Amino acid sequence: MITTLPERIAALPPADRARCERLFFVQRTEGRAVIPAAMESWVTASFGAIDRVRHQTIVRVVNRFTLEGTLFNPLRALRPAGAMVSDEELHAWIAAELNHLDFFAQPLDATSADVFGRIRGRFCISASNIAKYDGWHGLVIFDEPHPLRFDRDQFADYLDVALRWLETAHRHDPQAIYPMITWNCLPRSGATIAHGHMQMSLAREMHYTRPELWRRAALQYGSVERYFADLVMTHASLGLLLADTPDGQMFVHLTPLRNREVIALLSLPSVSSLPALAERLTALIYPTLRAMIDRQGVRAFNVGIALPPLTDATGAWNRMPVIARLADRGPALSVRNDWGAMELFATGCVTVDPFEVATTLRRTG
Repeated sequence: MITTLPERIAALPPADRARCERLFFVQRTEGRAVIPAAMESWVTASFGAIDRVRHQTIVRVVNRFTLEGTLFNPLRALRPAGAMVSDEELHAWIAAELNHLDFFAQPLDATSADVFGRIRGRFCISASNIAKYDGWHGLVIFDEPHPLRFDRDQFADYLDVALRWLETAHRHDPQAIYPMITWNCLPRSGATIAHGHMQMSLAREMHYTRPELWRRAALQYGSVERYFADLVMTHASLGLLLADTPDGQMFVHLTPLRNREVIALLSLPSVSSLPALAERLTALIYPTLRAMIDRQGVRAFNVGIALPPLTDATGAWNRMPVIARLADRGPALSVRNDWGAMELFATGCVTVDPFEVATTLRRTG
């Protein structure tokens, strides 16, 4: 359990413990509350036991280099959150949305194209985002409209088209070199349209903030290669590693931005290896993402894939991996946001125990 993280770290072999303590600040504290008699029955019904509320254990973890941090208190998952929505209700809502207004149903007629045209895959097609957040901002529109219905071949094809779009946009604008692929599944995660789709963007002059932050953190650590190797080894020593394969490594993140965050790291020796990246990403990410959906009940989620620049004349990004992040956004149709002032302006607050996530994903993977 996350509440025993200090003991887990203390029990590590000396080298592993030193590595972990160099990377992470860990603090455990107690939160106390006085419960009025009039509240006792409600507290018991809501949280299971009054003592769990009177004496709460909070664990704070901060990456000393990226400064990403998380406050963990699993008790917060039991807060009143309104009625849960069944899968039948969710599927009915998706069907109603698709029937009401689905621009992506006829992408050739109802979506804009990029100046270089469209890229067609086996199961998807590209489009130009009608309201862009960067100069190069495109879409991969899935032939299958239901965003949760995809298999391995479809997922690989979505990524293949996204990568081909990035290559093509770069050829048309050689100064646009910093690539990002994202997927917001369902409105709870930020999607404005229910029909399944990914997004791609390509920045100029400087990478997007989060990947740049990770690069600078690795340099501050002393070595990009050593930072990521130590990050993986630390998560492995704590029992959070999910995969260590020729395609890359994957682990449940100790400083997640949202619940159930999983990190995947893949080497990219050169831009010439980009065409093979879709299959490598699929081999690493797809089984875990599918397990999150099928066995952990995740419905609304975010996927972010940050790639090193497509050209790197200065070598500033040498040995930086592809960084993929997956995260659960909670009940798909909830009107309550999971991202408040604390997350926006201070630090992450997470309710799901990463050690339980790792155990479940290994069991079902």
